[in-house]
Amino acid sequence: ANDMDTVGSSMEATAAVPRGRWNRARSQKSEVSEKCESGGQPWRRARGAVEEESQVLKIEGPERPGVGSTVRLRRGLQMPQLGLGSGDLEGREGREAVCTALRAGYRLIDTALFYRTEKEIAAGIRMAGLKREQVFICTKVLQKAHASDAQVRNSLKESLRNLDTNYVDLYVIHNPRAGRIKEVWSLLLQLREEGLCKAVGVSNFGVGQLEGLRESGLELPEVNQIEVHCWRQLQKVTAYHSEHGIATMCMAPLARGRMFGRSDLAKMAQEMGRTEAEVAIRWSLQKGYIPIPKSINPERILLNMADGFDLTMRQMERIERLDTGFMSCTMASPCHELAWQLVADSIPDPDTWGGNRNKSKGYGKGKSKFTNSEPTRW
Repeated sequence: ANDMDTVGSSMEATAAVPRGRWNRARSQKSEVSEKCESGGQPWRRARGAVEEESQVLKIEGPERPGVGSTVRLRRGLQMPQLGLGSGDLEGREGREAVCTALRAGYRLIDTALFYRTEKEIAAGIRMAGLKREQVFICTKVLQKAHASDAQVRNSLKESLRNLDTNYVDLYVIHNPRAGRIKEVWSLLLQLREEGLCKAVGVSNFGVGQLEGLRESGLELPEVNQIEVHCWRQLQKVTAYHSEHGIATMCMAPLARGRMFGRSDLAKMAQEMGRTEAEVAIRWSLQKGYIPIPKSINPERILLNMADGFDLTMRQMERIERLDTGFMSCTMASPCHELAWQLVADSIPDPDTWGGNRNKSKGYGKGKSKFTNSEPTRW
């Protein structure tokens, strides 16, 4: 996206952000921001509105949050604020998508053993000419591996082989429905201490499940990857994150494109001369979240950087009114409401979360005929 001196054609003044508001460390700009500056896209003073509740975790880098910015996690690890989701990015197209994103300045790639894209990510990093330590990789435990501690370890070992590395930056429980959460979470903490991962987190966890970990005397995750976007804002969950220093990583930050043209965001984007995807991602960045939009299209990968503009306080408030609870991931996302007692110490019956709907049908990730969730290649 090209840089802009004004936000669309709107006549309203942009809410100013005090210099210390983003806690910027300008003297420690990353290689990413330097590349952007040398490419004729100078970072200017951030003018977008920022929510106070998102300021628990320190954001560093360019004054406008996005590519080049990092979120300093609770234990001190710096995590890039914008990433590329890699579900369905398989084969040559997947490798090229990863390479395109990295060359554009992305430094976070999200994957999972279940996605079967880890080898493509390793190849994409090599294609981009980057070293392993220049890229922040998040991957996830295979859900079936929750059956035993040995299988959890083997799941991580397989991911490390696929990624051609001896560590991952962030290792995540994929979904609470996998069960045995207390035991598996304790093991992830141990794997971190062994140096096999730098940070550990969860995905699709709700307040009840996070509170269950805390009440069990266990350390809370540093990251929760969950479906949060303009149409599903989960304010109780994100407020809990802020209170406890948990980073909100936005899975499906564009709702897989299924709400495009169906809400006031379309009108807002038109007024600003931007795409709905850009506005949706800019919203999540200004909230202090970590969005991981997925695309195999090089042009859209660049647009998803949502660079060169800010949202005003009034525009942020306008987006807040879009919250309808719409879920684009109808199998994974509802699991954040599973009762803690169902998942804490045992593996729940798949009937409790709809897992038997696809049994023996051969439907892969995002391809269930019951959920109408074909892969969306925004």
